[in-house]
Amino acid sequence: MKKLVFLSVAVILFSSVPLALGQNTNMSFNGGYQGSNWTYGGETVGTGFYDGSINGVAVGPGQPGGPGMICDDFGDNIFSGETWTANAINASSLTSNSNLSQTLFGTAIGFVRYQEVAYLAYQMFTTSPGAPTQAAYSEAIWALTGSGVDPGKLTGLALTLYNNVTAGGETLTGSQLASLWIYTPNPRGPNQAQEMWGTVAVPEGGSTVGYLFLAGLCCFGAMFARSRRQIGSSPLA
Repeated sequence: MKKLVFLSVAVILFSSVPLALGQNTNMSFNGGYQGSNWTYGGETVGTGFYDGSINGVAVGPGQPGGPGMICDDFGDNIFSGETWTANAINASSLTSNSNLSQTLFGTAIGFVRYQEVAYLAYQMFTTSPGAPTQAAYSEAIWALTGSGVDPGKLTGLALTLYNNVTAGGETLTGSQLASLWIYTPNPRGPNQAQEMWGTVAVPEGGSTVGYLFLAGLCCFGAMFARSRRQIGSSPLA
């Protein structure tokens, strides 16, 4: 009976590991960006690829981590020299019924919207567009996430990109999705940093720690069972 209780507790503990022991990815922004400036609602912002680092890997023009990172959050600001931590999710492992809630916009925009953002992000990373085109991609992405840009106010290429991706049919293969990562600020809350997309592979939140925890738990369980057998077979005094 005690073994059954131990196994039940082990299952409960392990099921909570990814949430309780999530890993943090270090992020930084150095102030550089490759898109054109865009004025919306009285605010002028930088667009396109942002320069900095993801988990110690530099991102930006000619950098080992790729051309930069892509912001999907118009509602929050970051500043030159800012650093923060984020929870990383590979786009191929994002599902509507498990880790979607760990993203910045989660169920507020839904799984389909995140897939649409993934499509535009992938196009940016694989086509290396110029500054004006990068700006259009950023505008369309910010409209998709509902983070402060009204889709009805998009014009030109930004409106075309938005309409094309929301019309459906623009999908990525599993390997294409696997090349993209979502880095969500951790913790989430008011005045947070921005959620980013990039191509720097990092441990997904909680996975590595969880596996180590499970391994230790299994070892302990084996020791417990062996100890019980030894006690049961010991001679009586």
